[in-house]
Amino acid sequence: MPTEDSKPVDESIRRLIDRWVTSGEIASKDYQPTMTSTNSVAGQWVQSHRDKDSSTSPGSTLVIGLPRLVIADVQTQGRGRLGRTWDAQSDGLAFSIVMKGCHELLSIAVGVAIAEAIEHVAAPVRCGLKWPNDVWMSGVKVAGTLIERFDSSVADRDHSTPVAVIGIGINVGSSPTLEDAEATSVQEATGKWVTRAALLEELVPALIEQVTRCESDSGGVLDAFRRRCVLTGEMIRCSIDGQSVEGRCEGINEHGEMRVRTIAGESVCRSGEVNRVRRV
Repeated sequence: MPTEDSKPVDESIRRLIDRWVTSGEIASKDYQPTMTSTNSVAGQWVQSHRDKDSSTSPGSTLVIGLPRLVIADVQTQGRGRLGRTWDAQSDGLAFSIVMKGCHELLSIAVGVAIAEAIEHVAAPVRCGLKWPNDVWMSGVKVAGTLIERFDSSVADRDHSTPVAVIGIGINVGSSPTLEDAEATSVQEATGKWVTRAALLEELVPALIEQVTRCESDSGGVLDAFRRRCVLTGEMIRCSIDGQSVEGRCEGINEHGEMRVRTIAGESVCRSGEVNRVRRV
């Protein structure tokens, strides 16, 4: 009986990735039937090239390989934010893309790209975005991201650029059963048959475009997020300067940080967990 590792990869996705490599849309790839975590595998690749570059010339082999797509049909030890696991379904998408730069709006841009890709493939449908990086459909989570930053080679400090490993998990066909939260999938939320390949084909170019747009049109990225922000106007609880704070979400500012109106005035949440406050 074949093991997971011996199973062939999805041929439609393989052809798609090969086309991107040929056209130069992505510079390198790693597609396997099974991985522990695409972010972990991608991070190991970054680390190995960074170490190699730091001991040689400033001509970076790391940068030459970017953008790099790391993808698996099955992810066995997926990682989410705040130490959580990502329960990847075999009919879902789990991949990481490694890109140069780490703009302050990167998380915002990634959420927008995922939402727009789902909306295009499953139209007519509208996705919501829960700050900082969750995508919602039908009022619950359908996708999440994990972004990890790596400093690039120390061989050329004057021209060094950070590298971002952007991990994305999307429930496409079915959704996991979670103990502490609800989840849905694209197909469950829309009743439409959506393939993994169709969604990936839409998402990867959109992701590269939105990340690039952070520099050229940050206002457009912010506006696209604001139109979909599910927390704006809601009472929320978050952590600010190490203190738990409750207040009304006023949306995001120009840095992508969440504005919170409290009884003491407006505060800014820059990172961490944010939850709606349910009144009884």
